[in-house]
Amino acid sequence: MALKAYILINTRIGKTQEIARKLADMEEVKRLDVIMGPYDIIAEVETDSHESLAHVVMQRLQALDDIRHTMTCPVVPMDREG
Repeated sequence: MALKAYILINTRIGKTQEIARKLADMEEVKRLDVIMGPYDIIAEVETDSHESLAHVVMQRLQALDDIRHTMTCPVVPMDREG
C-alpha cells in the first residue's frame, strides 16, 4: 500500500509559482495547490515507504534553494469498521 502525505511548503517571497512548477514535475506529487496563510503550497505526495518519503522531503524538496520550510503530515489510515 502506498504511503500518502501532505507537505506544507513555505517559499521565499516571489518564488511560489516557480517552486510549484518544479514540484508538479515530480512523479511523487499527485496534487498541489497554492494556498494563502503561513504556508504557500500544499502538496499531496505518494511514496512506497517512510524511507522514500524522507528522501523526497530531505533530499529533493529541501534541496531547492527557494523552499524555506516544510511540514510533512503523513496520512494515517482509518479503521472504517470501528
